[in-house]
Amino acid sequence: MKSILNINRLLLLALWMAPLLAMAQADLQISKVFDKYSKHNKVVMVELSDQMLTSYNMKLYKSISITDNPTAVTFIRKCLETDQEGAKKIKQVMKGGKLSSAYYQLAKKGKDNRFILFKNSPDGTATLIYIETEVETDDIVNMLLKKN
Repeated sequence: MKSILNINRLLLLALWMAPLLAMAQADLQISKVFDKYSKHNKVVMVELSDQMLTSYNMKLYKSISITDNPTAVTFIRKCLETDQEGAKKIKQVMKGGKLSSAYYQLAKKGKDNRFILFKNSPDGTATLIYIETEVETDDIVNMLLKKN
């Protein structure tokens, strides 16, 4: 009986937390990218589990990689134009007048630092990553940009 109560509590907690996690980047235009393209062909979307997030000291990690879809790349760039307003540009690369890669630090949300990363590879793959973490900016920059 006690284990059933514990399972019920966990389920209630999960149901209560799900909308909060879904809304985590809802105030950003890039949330539309995840919503619009997550179920398309040639798309890989990753959301880390709580266990993985804890091991990297993150609250939220969401990424989407889209291959051979110039329309999606244009849409991502348009969303980034809005979301980068007021953000700190840690790194931004333009090629041919178009955004090729970017790393932005957004305004904090509570205690959490928020980051957007974007890369449009020459092979036609566009990758968009959103991260929320309490880790200090320099530490997360070093972790994300270090060469392997």
